[in-house]
Amino acid sequence: MSKRAYRRIPASMLVKFINCDSMCYGIVTNISENGMCIRSGSCLPHDTEAMLFIPLKDKNLEVLAEVKWVEKTSSFYDTMGVALPAPPDKYSQIVENIKVADKLASISS
Repeated sequence: MSKRAYRRIPASMLVKFINCDSMCYGIVTNISENGMCIRSGSCLPHDTEAMLFIPLKDKNLEVLAEVKWVEKTSSFYDTMGVALPAPPDKYSQIVENIKVADKLASISS
């Protein structure tokens, strides 16, 4: 397996996406500048594109994602890895804030 371009940072952040005309919810369990891992009761198929909606204070941040892998952790597929081909600047700011918080948490531990 090839080495990742960016380090994954542990996270716990809500994300929404549409699957078969239904709004689905997931939790981002780790995040990087160009992707994230999402746990959800409803995963998208491998090699599909989807718009992710990250709830912010006043609106949703829309981020185009490509599903790179889907994983079964119990009896159903509940985890997916997505790549973000062109993340918006606001997404990059969110990742940077999570990195700072992660670094501060490791210093105080």
